[in-house]
Amino acid sequence: MEIKLGCLPCYVNQAMEATRYARMGEDDRWEVVQRVCKELSNIDRSQPSARVGQKVHKIVRDKAKTFDPYRDQKVKSNESARKYLDEFRKKVLNSEDPLERAARLATAGNAVDFGPKRDFDIEKELERGYREGFAINHWQDFLSLLRKAKELLYFVDNSGEIIYDTLFVELLLERSELERLDLVVKDGPFLNDVTEGDLKDLKISELDGVDVKSVDNGDGGSSPTLWSSEVESWLNEYELVVSKGQANYEGLSGYKKGNLFFFLTVKCDLVAVDTGAEEGSKVLINSAKALNRA
Repeated sequence: MEIKLGCLPCYVNQAMEATRYARMGEDDRWEVVQRVCKELSNIDRSQPSARVGQKVHKIVRDKAKTFDPYRDQKVKSNESARKYLDEFRKKVLNSEDPLERAARLATAGNAVDFGPKRDFDIEKELERGYREGFAINHWQDFLSLLRKAKELLYFVDNSGEIIYDTLFVELLLERSELERLDLVVKDGPFLNDVTEGDLKDLKISELDGVDVKSVDNGDGGSSPTLWSSEVESWLNEYELVVSKGQANYEGLSGYKKGNLFFFLTVKCDLVAVDTGAEEGSKVLINSAKALNRA
């Protein structure tokens, strides 16, 4: 998804919010916002919006005195999400279609986001997610490929949400012929996104059949960027690909691939237009069937 004019104030607001989580003083916050505005004044409009977001948050991290400005919030969101896990696990396992209900919950968990939408009620979003279906629903296409797939690539998004991703991943491994499921995370801090260290803390990477890949968080490390040719080769390598969340949608939605599926909660009007779904709704979109975008 290319950057839109309406993305610009969101980037500034995200930068201001991140400086608050980083406990910066007023002068440092001013400097960060001024640097962000300068960066935004020179951006290439054709580049992925996710790439611009990375540049914005790198400016914050470079100025901050903490390695991960959102670390405390990530821990809190995981703890809050975990409070309801046993309750919803029972509901899922007792439902008529546990795998589909787990997919709904994992997507509803995408509402736990300290980026474009900071106000949410975790229990309310999970209950709504359990009850309501997808506004755009390509589940049968997903299921058809899953029945034949041996390998699945899963792009992870937020902390908090990862608790319910884990339930979905467990059921994917239990109720399919998958032999390999690789999780893709950031190689360093970016908003409240999951990192390799977070997976280790949560012991998710210890599940049988699960391995981990990483993409660059914007610091320019050794991991490939989300929109790189190397990541595109991953999409071609795996029989089935799950992309969770809005940021991963923004980074990967340019690909029209029948094996790529986007699971996300639509959190802004620009993504609503891009997907064709109302803001606040959950969608499960097959990339090859996505809207033709201007």
